[in-house]
Amino acid sequence: MATDRSSTSRWWTTPAGMAGVLGLLGLGERALLWRAYGPVEYGDTASYLRLAGVLSGWSLAGYDGTRTPGYPAFLALLGGEPAQVWLAQMALGLGISLMLFWLTYRTTANARLALLVGGLYNLIPGQFLFEANLLSETLTAFLVLASITLLAALDDRRSPPGRWPAQLLGSAALGLAASLAGLVRPLFFFLPVWLLPFVGSVAPRTVGSRLARLAGFSLPPAILLGGWLAFIYGSWGMLSPTTMSGYHWVQHTGWYFELLPDEAAPIRDTYLQYRDARIAQRGDQTNAIWEAIPAISQASGLGFYDLSKEMQRLSFDLIREHPDLYLRNVVTGWLAFWKAPVYWESDIVGSAAARSLISAWATLGRVFSLAANAVFLFLTALALCWRSLRERLGFDRVTVAAVGVVWIASIVQTLVDHGDNPRFLVPLQMLVIYVVARASWTYGRQVRRS
Repeated sequence: MATDRSSTSRWWTTPAGMAGVLGLLGLGERALLWRAYGPVEYGDTASYLRLAGVLSGWSLAGYDGTRTPGYPAFLALLGGEPAQVWLAQMALGLGISLMLFWLTYRTTANARLALLVGGLYNLIPGQFLFEANLLSETLTAFLVLASITLLAALDDRRSPPGRWPAQLLGSAALGLAASLAGLVRPLFFFLPVWLLPFVGSVAPRTVGSRLARLAGFSLPPAILLGGWLAFIYGSWGMLSPTTMSGYHWVQHTGWYFELLPDEAAPIRDTYLQYRDARIAQRGDQTNAIWEAIPAISQASGLGFYDLSKEMQRLSFDLIREHPDLYLRNVVTGWLAFWKAPVYWESDIVGSAAARSLISAWATLGRVFSLAANAVFLFLTALALCWRSLRERLGFDRVTVAAVGVVWIASIVQTLVDHGDNPRFLVPLQMLVIYVVARASWTYGRQVRRS
């Protein structure tokens, strides 16, 4: 009887108990934030809400293609109400925390480490406070992490080789999560392509299981991502996830737009007026293009979509003629990706003491994230060069997949855009921390054993 009472009194030391504690603490923390904070709108929010209104009619008629439909559809399902969106994103955040727990426990069999990694999501303000922002990052983070978690679940060596229906369904769920991540944030259109070889190589490796996995995984991207690209191309003649790609390139080339020839003078000179005003006001030209579009359209006589195509053509000409200037921006954008800012609005917090507390928390959280980013870059760069180090760090298929997602995103985002680059890391910050925690734990365990 004493043993039974002891076991009952220490239920929280079991993996299931720790997951329960993590969930309860996450709920309590969000309940406190609900009383002190509120949903926050940013410059991008209005366009998401506008497109959500279009999708609320369950039709793409009138959809202008300026954004992929994932986050507008999410908003439409919630009625576009800020409070409901915040609640839904808090639920997603709770799910992210629990997925991190499961993923860490699945790959290390260490419940305490799993509790730490899962709990860090709730303690890092750059992640936790972002749930209140009416932006797509929290939903993206949920879908990207779900993809890695489903990959870990699919790689089950205990599964009998003959269970191809389960392999088919599991890989289809993984393909769906990866595809939805791309429809929410176009940056992640690469995700199904990157994960495809991992899906084919997980255990069991029988021909039937591999074919079932690859077939199930490939179908959602072909339908969802391929279908969306076909819609954009058929409607506006652009092979791109959105109709805004031409304007995004100006985030790079706008720095040296004066180098365009005189034949582009109407577009060139109009943009330079807005660019120079932006630089005088803020010190950089980031996002000047969005204010300049109406004036450039009037000066050039081109409509919104034709102007996007023309801006892309002009930008490509500048990049070909001045690759050194483009590469300089690529490098600075890649460095900015790792800056880990905290997006929150202090004016919403009514208490001065609470504002000071959250501000200090945000500073500490950013320092922690910056340190994690530095360790991630150091460890993964070395592991890329030495196979023996990869083994000592425990870089299995799931970890390599996670590392690749972060690295590819860091490169792709700076190649195609030079705006608010640090925001692109927000959906991936916890993957960085998961990799660092898992590698550090694995390496430390091997050192202790030796």
